[in-house]
Parts: sequence; structure tokens; C-alpha cells
Amino acid sequence: MDLAQVSALSVPLAATEHDQVQRAAAAAGQSVEEFVRAAVLDAAIDPFRDALDQAADAVARAAEDRIQHDYAD
Repeated sequence: MDLAQVSALSVPLAATEHDQVQRAAAAAGQSVEEFVRAAVLDAAIDPFRDALDQAADAVARAAEDRIQHDYAD
């Protein structure tokens, strides 16, 4: 896959940057296409994952802050 063919993802890379991506993909044992796809998806998911983590933390804090009374004898 030539990244230049994907208009939504086309990013001009310098020759050294292109080589860097190829070396990173090879080190990860992936094709350049697989490596770039995974990197793009990871970058897109991170803000969502962070928002979920923040929401989970807020819910946990709210549960800790609740005062519970046990009036049953």
C-alpha cells in the first residue's frame, strides 16, 4: 500500500522519516502497511481510552465519597 494513495492519511515524509518507518516496521515484524495502520489506530483510540479511564476514576471516586449507613440491626 502506498500511503500517498490514501488521501485521508497522506502525510509527506522525508526520506529519512520513510526509512525510519520501514526500520520500525521491520523491527516489529510487520509490513509497513500493518505497522502504519496499527500506529494510526492506536493514536485514534488513545483519547477514547483516556476518556474511559477518567470516567472510571470519577465513578470510583464518587462511590468512595458516598456515605453509607447501615441501620439494620
